[in-house]
Amino acid sequence: MGNITFAVMKKEVIRIINDRKLLFAAVILPGILIFAVLNLTGRMNDILLSVDDDHVYEVHTINLPDSISALLSLDELNMNIVPASLADAERIRQDIADQNTDLLLVFPAGFDADVAVFDSATSTTLAPNVEIWSNSANTSSAEARSIVTALISAYHHNLTHRFSINAPSADAPDGNFDLASAADLMAMILGMMLPMMFTLFIFTGCQSLVPESVSGEKERGTLGTLLVTPASRKQIALGKILGLSIFALLGAFGSFIGLMLSAGGMVPDTGGFMDDTGILDIFSIQDFVFMFLIAISLSLVFVSLLSIISTYAKSVKEANALTTPLTIVILLGAMGGGLISNADSIFLYLIPIFNSSITLTAIINSEVTMLFAVIGIVVNIVAAMIMTGVVAAMFSSEKIVFD
Repeated sequence: MGNITFAVMKKEVIRIINDRKLLFAAVILPGILIFAVLNLTGRMNDILLSVDDDHVYEVHTINLPDSISALLSLDELNMNIVPASLADAERIRQDIADQNTDLLLVFPAGFDADVAVFDSATSTTLAPNVEIWSNSANTSSAEARSIVTALISAYHHNLTHRFSINAPSADAPDGNFDLASAADLMAMILGMMLPMMFTLFIFTGCQSLVPESVSGEKERGTLGTLLVTPASRKQIALGKILGLSIFALLGAFGSFIGLMLSAGGMVPDTGGFMDDTGILDIFSIQDFVFMFLIAISLSLVFVSLLSIISTYAKSVKEANALTTPLTIVILLGAMGGGLISNADSIFLYLIPIFNSSITLTAIINSEVTMLFAVIGIVVNIVAAMIMTGVVAAMFSSEKIVFD
């Protein structure tokens, strides 16, 4: 019994070692790609959660006391302090909500004098309150708030809590000084995950269909029978790709609907803040049309790409082994939107798959350019047509089809 087990094990080890394609795809390539993905993920987090080193924060202040002014004037903070009056407060808050400026600090008049005499043990009035208005959906605003809050909190601690920070006030009775709208927060969260999930849903659907349809028929010998019919290789290749694309698109459409319906569940509990926010507050009809066209183009690209791999593979098992590491490559392309902070170069939209990711990110951020979106979709379709021609050429090779 032991000898038979060892013999079978030895046979499998020898087979895999002798199959260099399978050995590389199953053993070596995944480690390389995972290393790349982890490094790029870290890079994406840096882009999403930080601002450029030379970014100058726009900080508006009302009744800024000398004590706090000294803290905010440090050169390394890169802050442009803009004095304002109470009459400007509403306008500045709107600018923060619109992501046109970063921060508003509101101090009570005579802040330093009030803090100097305030005693929490004996005082019958509330401690002087500092209001820090920001927008958590705006990276630079959130970063500025973190810096300013840390500085003022340290000062607050040194003064043994003689004033408060963001206590409820007349302008914010609920103590919420975050001016990000529900739609802004949802768009930010969707922007982090939707392009990747959207692309992977489509690819996964294609991956479950193509190897069995192409490699499976090749393995069973039915593909060779099909190729001896009067139909041209190009017709057979195109028919297979279009037929598979229809079902891949249907699967992607169902996944997309589920993703949209559960979008609100992606947002942490906000005490009802986002309960009335729907997906139509984020996307327009034009956005849905573009996303549908992107889904079609991606389905064509993935089916034609997987068809090349499945035609080259000798069996369904080998095809699946070769497409598994390809998933990580697709993931890199799907993460493209988060890796590019300013996708305004037309050349980025000439890269298949990657162009769809940056277009989706632009759609979510309401920055989509119709010309660039159309170019990206057309490029994907052209790439699919070229790969369909490659599949047709592979069908014409008896060595490949009957190997």
